[in-house]
Amino acid sequence: MHQPAEFKEVKRRGRKFADAFFSLSVLANHETHPRLGLSIATRTFGTAVSRNRIKRLARESFRLNQHSLPPVDVTVSARDAARMAKLADLRSSLDKHWKSITQKC
Repeated sequence: MHQPAEFKEVKRRGRKFADAFFSLSVLANHETHPRLGLSIATRTFGTAVSRNRIKRLARESFRLNQHSLPPVDVTVSARDAARMAKLADLRSSLDKHWKSITQKC
């Protein structure tokens, strides 16, 4: 997703998945593949280094799981608890979300 209107539409109409670390919104798209949008707030992850770290993690997790996902648009937002979490916990959280999306969408 590249346009702000696409992000807003997914956030407004999409199905919600959330836990302590991430909040995801998922909406079916008209493409043949899933698409990822990231919304990592500065107030949640202060420095650019920490924001980029969480973005890299989310992109890599999506890349590894995209083949099992239906054609949907997914927006990923990080929550405050993700700032102090271990990388293994964050990966596990995202993996659970991908499985939920595959089963419920």
